[in-house]
Amino acid sequence: MFDKITRLSFILSVLFIFFFIGYISHKYKLKKIFQTIEPIISYFELKFNIDLDRKFGDRENRGFSNNSTPLVDTNFSLKNKPDDDFDHYLLIKQDKSTPVLMDNPSNVVWRWDMGKFRNPTKIIPYLLIENGDLILGRYETKGIYRINKYGKIIWQNDSYNHHWISSDKENLYIPGTIFIDQEDLKEQYFENTFIKNCETKIKSRFGTILIIDKSNGFLKQDISLLHSFYSDTKTKTIIEKYAENCDDTFHLNDVVVLTEKEAKFFQGGIEGDFLVSFRHLNMVALVDKNEHNIKWYVQGKFKYQHSPRVTKNGTIIIFDNYFISGRSRIVEIDINSKEILGFFSNTKNKFFSNTRGRIQLFDDRILIQSSDQGEIFEIICKDDFKYLNDKSCQAKYVYSSIFSGFYPFTGFSIDGKYVKDMIYIGDFYKNVNFFK
Repeated sequence: MFDKITRLSFILSVLFIFFFIGYISHKYKLKKIFQTIEPIISYFELKFNIDLDRKFGDRENRGFSNNSTPLVDTNFSLKNKPDDDFDHYLLIKQDKSTPVLMDNPSNVVWRWDMGKFRNPTKIIPYLLIENGDLILGRYETKGIYRINKYGKIIWQNDSYNHHWISSDKENLYIPGTIFIDQEDLKEQYFENTFIKNCETKIKSRFGTILIIDKSNGFLKQDISLLHSFYSDTKTKTIIEKYAENCDDTFHLNDVVVLTEKEAKFFQGGIEGDFLVSFRHLNMVALVDKNEHNIKWYVQGKFKYQHSPRVTKNGTIIIFDNYFISGRSRIVEIDINSKEILGFFSNTKNKFFSNTRGRIQLFDDRILIQSSDQGEIFEIICKDDFKYLNDKSCQAKYVYSSIFSGFYPFTGFSIDGKYVKDMIYIGDFYKNVNFFK
């Protein structure tokens, strides 16, 4: 009997020590321990509906960084920045903040507690679900998460992720990443190819498409575009013709899963095909959902582009980051002919995003996120316009990050100029009332 009690006490002691180390790593973000133990701690909290931080002492409030970018490229100052209420709610994540939900440019209606994460400003929101859950990704590294409205981690997937995602009722479609040495490209169909012969001192980066179950985070499929593209002769020829970046040939910065209506605009398109953007190929392509080869593409009409979107009129609009030196534009392209039908370059304002740049088609509106400038505007066109153009269309700005309401201590930069921050994602949502 005594031996049984001793063994039980020993087991309970080990479990307590294990749990205590896990909690300390969780609270103080000790990196290597924290990344291993955090899913267990979060599962325990969810399972038993407790908050260990509140139970054993509140976490210290973490102020946002005030090392913002000096104002050099924005269209606004503190005095004239947009201040009208939004028609719907804005989910926004700026580079030096954590995700918030806003109902006007100065008012935050909900903040997600990101205290479960080490370096929380490096966690990017991808998707807001009506009940307040967020799909998140750890910036440029491993880690995809779903949290509830209070910040509890519901599930975690240990996959690389990059930029933005799309979704349907069941799945998330996420740009992923693999890194490969040239020496490891041993398959026969890589011989005498650009990616095999080019010289680089680092591992080359290639995009993949992750299909993840929205409800539980399980990885259903990881589509290696490198292998599927190079095992298809036609697709291989397309890639080889335009490849020029050894380190990052398939820089996949967006994947959009097409609806049945959108797919009908493409010859041979089917529901579930992927519309993707390859930055360093200056290419937007339609990838077959089954064969994973390229069945349609347009290239060379834009440079370092982002965020292709299929319009209700059967055209594609794209954020063309490098239209001309120092300027971006939104270009509209005919799917069948692949010719440019029109473009909006916002000539009356500064408009240039060196990185990112995002388009949201929302309630028949075209909303543009100029990421580096920290601004969001809507393209509003006259009733008789046919395609985007600078004469019939104009920009109505709805948000500027100068002195954002959730940067209370931003202040001035050293040289006395107003300061701002870049936007990682700023999407509008309706049908959300989880915070009321």
